[in-house]
Amino acid sequence: MRDRVLRLIQDRYGSKRGLFNHVKYKLLLRLGLYNKYRNIDFSKVTRLVFICSGNICRSSLAEIVATSLGVNAVSYGLHCRGGDPADSRAIDFARSHDLDLSAHITTNIRDYVYQPGDLVLGMEPKHIEELEACGIPSSAISAIGLWIPKPLVYIHDPYSSSDIFFDACEIGVTNATEAIIELMVNAK
Repeated sequence: MRDRVLRLIQDRYGSKRGLFNHVKYKLLLRLGLYNKYRNIDFSKVTRLVFICSGNICRSSLAEIVATSLGVNAVSYGLHCRGGDPADSRAIDFARSHDLDLSAHITTNIRDYVYQPGDLVLGMEPKHIEELEACGIPSSAISAIGLWIPKPLVYIHDPYSSSDIFFDACEIGVTNATEAIIELMVNAK
């Protein structure tokens, strides 16, 4: 029974920490803590900047989804060294959705230069905090998950997760990216 519960947690939330953070940030979201990150004028957004920890799973996929839909987009990692390929599972996931992530090379946030019109999208609350500490205007920062029908502010890193969670996470990133692009198109 215990093993089945652990497997369920791993497949649905990535890990016990993922479950804890999911519940914690869902509550904080409902309490309105992240409302200020929903004040985006999508008519002024000219480039999407996707941020995650390593730039190998979540942000790299979001970038390729956006660019495949004709949107100017880039991605960065807050904690990567730069120069590494995307995660092999992310490459496989992208390929299964007719996207090519095989040429992706990680880029560290230190190489990012803010441009007016950028919407900088983190995957987790800690990314938002780190982006604000980098001097990026808070009016240009949001969480990618805030724009889906059932908003969330925390998308757990799938790097060391089960294959089931990895795919679910990447589907969530894809859906959130497409929702943001739809908002951009409707605002023009």
